[in-house]
Amino acid sequence: MKKTQGLRNIAAAIATAGLCAPAFAQSAASLAFQNAVKGPPPGWSGPVFKLSRDYPATVPAQCPECTWLKVDVNFRPKFPPPEDNVWSSGKWDEYLKGILDYVKQGQDPQLDNKVGFQINVGGKTRWFNVPWMAYDPTVGREFVHGTTNERTAHLQDLIHPQNDRSRGPKPVVGANSIAGATPECEAQNKAGFETWSVGYYNEWGGMAFGKAIPKSGVPQVTTYMGTKVPAGLPFPPGTVVVKFLTTNAPPECVPYLKGSPEWQIDRHVLDTANNKYTCERKVQISRIVQVDVAVTDPRSPTGWVYGTYAYSAEQPGTTFWDHLLPLGIQYGSDPWTFPAVPKAESIRVQQSVLNPGVNIYQHFGCEGRLAGPVDNAQSSCMSCHGSAFAAPDGAVSVMGTNVPASFGFAGMCTQYSVANTDYFNNIIAPQKFSGGNFPDALPLDTSLQLEVAFQQYGQFNTYKAPAACMIGK
Repeated sequence: MKKTQGLRNIAAAIATAGLCAPAFAQSAASLAFQNAVKGPPPGWSGPVFKLSRDYPATVPAQCPECTWLKVDVNFRPKFPPPEDNVWSSGKWDEYLKGILDYVKQGQDPQLDNKVGFQINVGGKTRWFNVPWMAYDPTVGREFVHGTTNERTAHLQDLIHPQNDRSRGPKPVVGANSIAGATPECEAQNKAGFETWSVGYYNEWGGMAFGKAIPKSGVPQVTTYMGTKVPAGLPFPPGTVVVKFLTTNAPPECVPYLKGSPEWQIDRHVLDTANNKYTCERKVQISRIVQVDVAVTDPRSPTGWVYGTYAYSAEQPGTTFWDHLLPLGIQYGSDPWTFPAVPKAESIRVQQSVLNPGVNIYQHFGCEGRLAGPVDNAQSSCMSCHGSAFAAPDGAVSVMGTNVPASFGFAGMCTQYSVANTDYFNNIIAPQKFSGGNFPDALPLDTSLQLEVAFQQYGQFNTYKAPAACMIGK
């Protein structure tokens, strides 16, 4: 669900040019818990994000409000897979609804820009943020809602190609051309649309972060079942994650975004002359397009269940939450399905259960695995997050070199290969990455946000300065 934030190979330039020189004098503690890359300008009267970092030292052994853990769902695979879609009959719709009901407790009905997402529910802090996500000047936290920059989605990720009548009104799988856009929209948006998102973990996840990255700001590592992992991991039962993803795509291009909450985001400025985004940031409007949730569930073969919602103007109701259309759930990567196996041996997915009632265009993920409207259609929620690992000993993580390539590699989803077999596999912490690759990498129990945190600490620990912004260069 996160775009590549690998090392930008500018160590020599930093050392010689003194880029971001003030960071040399700053400590890991101050950098880990800063609220944003830069604060609001003078006279700013809008919302201002504050990192939720008062992580609890302990949590109850069980989560009494995690009603979904009591829903009788079946995680066991069947061979051959069942013919029928078990979205409703298998109670996965009930399971996912229970998670959203928990997430929206105490929240503004419209998730209005001025209110945002509230961390306090029922008189106590329920939601916490990951530290070390405001260090990178390119994609790090912005000051209004604390969002960070993810992959740039193009129109083919968001709309149904209107001239492809053979597919009908139902969602299709895979990337499509920009044929569904008007010529004017297509001409004006060749740079694509930026995705900026913010994630929150509940108390159970917050406790884990407090151990993994304590007040010193220096990540801590321990041994769990014979494997080195960040302290506090694996995430305990009861952990809930929610993530709000925004896009600057206008409703004129993507009609189902009409009425979506318009958030102010301090994001990259588009150079219209060159049709490229720049390093300059400016507060601009973005709309909530997608809401992801994830929960730990000991019944799952990966220990996790991921769910995705898309905002839909066509959903009935009066609140923002009413307009969230469930796309489906995923609890495994279907290692029996192409491209993890050859096409001749492939069976249809069963560890993703998609909502058959989706009536807006969604591309989903590889071979029908779950993915949201601004996610990589060649990947899936579970396989992407399952590849969350960090370089050991405070080193910089470089995807494909010392940690898995979470966000893309040659032939992803298009051909059977060892890389696809490893990527579309089921991993449960503290397992190492599949195939014996990256044996020294630290398992992060599906947390791509924690991967960013370890990456940014590695940048600081190695170079004592953030990587320079390279957008548009």
